[in-house]
Amino acid sequence: MKISAFLLLFTSLLNPSGTHLVFDFGSSPNKTSDWIMISDRIMGGVTQSKLEYNDNAMRLSGSISLANYGGFASVKTKFNAYDLSGYKGVKIRFKATNQQFAFTLEASRNWTYPYFKGDFSRKKDNTWEEVVIYFSDFKEYQIGEPTGEKLPQSTLKNIVRLGIITTEKKEGPFSIEVDSIEFIN
Repeated sequence: MKISAFLLLFTSLLNPSGTHLVFDFGSSPNKTSDWIMISDRIMGGVTQSKLEYNDNAMRLSGSISLANYGGFASVKTKFNAYDLSGYKGVKIRFKATNQQFAFTLEASRNWTYPYFKGDFSRKKDNTWEEVVIYFSDFKEYQIGEPTGEKLPQSTLKNIVRLGIITTEKKEGPFSIEVDSIEFIN
């Protein structure tokens, strides 16, 4: 009993919210399958992309086009309340081809407000790998342009949306499969 109480106390000290936030897109009985796709088509771009869920992962794939000022594809959560202040970063298990990506954090439902990106890229095409992105490395963007600012620690309490976006603005086919996203202490 004392050991259980100690472990519970120790876990809550590591993460003040007392919860462990994981999105499992793989084979778990509670796997996540409610992220949505958003591409440059919302502003007149012509990037072709599709979002699929399979037994192992969430898969975003397609072909990036720079026509009509386009050049991106993304997947995002629906709007929700996320208190990430008890975490130091995010660990993503993924495999990808032909693009670099970023994990995004939004603190407003208004798309013109600043949001934050932590960049990541594959080491080898189509090979499962894990990457850790610390919140101290996230940069602020507004309407796709960097502002030069970093992610304020206070903002982590009020995140309303999470996502993954292509960042290279390079034409051609791409794919990313995500097995899991885990917030780490």
